[in-house]
Amino acid sequence: MKNKLLLGGITIALLLSFVGLSNAQPASSMECKPLSLAAGVIEGLHKERIIFRGVSSRGHVTIIHLNEDTGTWSANVIMPRNINELCMVDAGTTGEITDTTFMPEKVEK
Repeated sequence: MKNKLLLGGITIALLLSFVGLSNAQPASSMECKPLSLAAGVIEGLHKERIIFRGVSSRGHVTIIHLNEDTGTWSANVIMPRNINELCMVDAGTTGEITDTTFMPEKVEK
C-alpha cells in the first residue's frame, strides 16, 4: 500500500511539474531593464547600433543591434504592457550583415 501511495505521489508531482512547464511564458525568462539604461549599455558600452526594428504580429517591437567591428549582437523586444523596458531575448559574439544591398527604403508598406 505504501508503494502505491508513493508511486501515486511521484506521478502527481511529475504531472504538476509538466503542467507548470507547458504554461511557462518565454517573457518570464527575459532580462528586462529600463529602456534608457539598456540602450545606454547596448549602444554606449557595446557600441552596437540598430540594424533592424519591426513590430511583431504579437504586438511587441523587435530590435536587432549589431557592432559591425566586433561582431557582437543582441536581439531585444519592447513589450506592449511596458513600453519603458527593453527586454533582451538573445545575444551573441559572432554576427554580420548578410545582405548589404537591401535597402529598407525599398520595403513597400
